[in-house]
Amino acid sequence: MTTLHNMPEDIKNFLRAHGLAPTGPLAAEHQVGVQLAISRVADLVMSTFEELAGQPGGRDTLWNAARAAHATPQPDADADLVKTTLDDRYHGKVHGVATAAGIQTASVNQLVEQVSGAALSIMGGLVNQNNWTAQDLSQWLRPHPGTATAGAPLAAAEYAAMPAPAAAATAGASSWVARHANALLLGVGFIAVAEFGYILGTRNPDAEVATTTAAPVAEAGAPTGRPYTAVPVASITSAADAARGKTAVPVVLKLKNGVRQIIGSNSTESKLYQFLIDPTKEVDMMDPAKGWIGFDRIYFESNKAILTNESLWQLSNIASILKRFPAAKVKLGGYTDNSGSAYINLRLSQERAKAAMTTLVSMGVPSDRLTSVGYGALDGIADNDTEEGRSLNRRVSMQVVQK
Repeated sequence: MTTLHNMPEDIKNFLRAHGLAPTGPLAAEHQVGVQLAISRVADLVMSTFEELAGQPGGRDTLWNAARAAHATPQPDADADLVKTTLDDRYHGKVHGVATAAGIQTASVNQLVEQVSGAALSIMGGLVNQNNWTAQDLSQWLRPHPGTATAGAPLAAAEYAAMPAPAAAATAGASSWVARHANALLLGVGFIAVAEFGYILGTRNPDAEVATTTAAPVAEAGAPTGRPYTAVPVASITSAADAARGKTAVPVVLKLKNGVRQIIGSNSTESKLYQFLIDPTKEVDMMDPAKGWIGFDRIYFESNKAILTNESLWQLSNIASILKRFPAAKVKLGGYTDNSGSAYINLRLSQERAKAAMTTLVSMGVPSDRLTSVGYGALDGIADNDTEEGRSLNRRVSMQVVQK
């Protein structure tokens, strides 16, 4: 009996039943990683379908796609539903699954296609078996305690009236969201406490908090009706932090389809955005050392060109901004401190710049808009005689070479 709880396993069974032999990128992957990725992709697909069902017109779109997939089972049918629904979030989520499972991003993309088709076909079977309407299917996707069978979903009024003990008794069939609710709440709470502590730690008690709002600025060449704005919210930066280039001023970048980035006004994202959107700021082709913007939240494993997971957030932000300015081209530069072999440093800086570029490409930025180069220990921005200075010199920066 199909429930939300056992959908990942049902999807795996569906893929096996249809004899899908690994092809393309998947054929070269280790099967342990593939199986782990399938489970994660199944959760991603089902949560995305739930989100789609809550959008205007999305409920009917999903219902029709499920019925069509059941009538003609094709494990890669309507994979675009996931990409369209997630929009700018898609590449970041796919990259996250690839990192967690230890397989290539291209393989995860292939799995999204197969899992989407399998999930739609299974849901189409439920629609056909139970004579579900689009509303019934939408309600089945909601993250509430389910039943042990795939019978008709609870009516909204019935679920609202369900007493707490009854809800607890059915917890064994809860959705993927319910199963991880405590972990999610703990994670969100930890992040909130950390952010609050950071704000308190950077606040200058003698400084006046100022709130300003910038008028919307239309991006040159942007589609009509899609303004891009940068809105400073509040200034809580101490003089010492300002001198070091650090800031606690939150800025909201409003992008397409209601997507927003909340970043610091002096962050890499803000600097790139403001350069691209301001028609008075021009690319200086005469001075190759001018116009570099340093990444402030990109980190690598020690002496390796492997990006840490926390680096993906900023790269995802940069990818979203670059996709809003399709004419822009960017050069990525890698740098090291001056310790160790100059040749090894040069090679490491090249590999790190390329790793950042490859990640941006995996997040949807066309490769012909990006170049990467390594400079080794050249052009240091701090004193190599101190550990802090050497840390600052080990960096990746970017330069807009075309607007």
